[in-house]
Amino acid sequence: MNDEPEKVTITFSINGTDTNPYAGWGLRQNPFPKSGIAELAAGERQLSSLGGEPIKSEADIRWRLRGFDAVFVERVVGAWMPGYVVHITITFPRSRHAS
Repeated sequence: MNDEPEKVTITFSINGTDTNPYAGWGLRQNPFPKSGIAELAAGERQLSSLGGEPIKSEADIRWRLRGFDAVFVERVVGAWMPGYVVHITITFPRSRHAS
């Protein structure tokens, strides 16, 4: 028996450059989900938006991640680097509720 809860890992990008890497396809963000877990779809869309249209300010990150836990949002703000694309990987339990 495994006492370790199932984990989910998501990788996303923060686009601190001045160009959208998906603009050539007419897209504003990365169209491919990272986890494939339906319950995370809305949050993944918000995270995907960080890697598409350029991030202009810390306030822009906070606006795009509205509804996320403040500690997580501040972690993302701290990772943002103007002029660079930053890749972040997070791992967390698949369910917050004990069985």
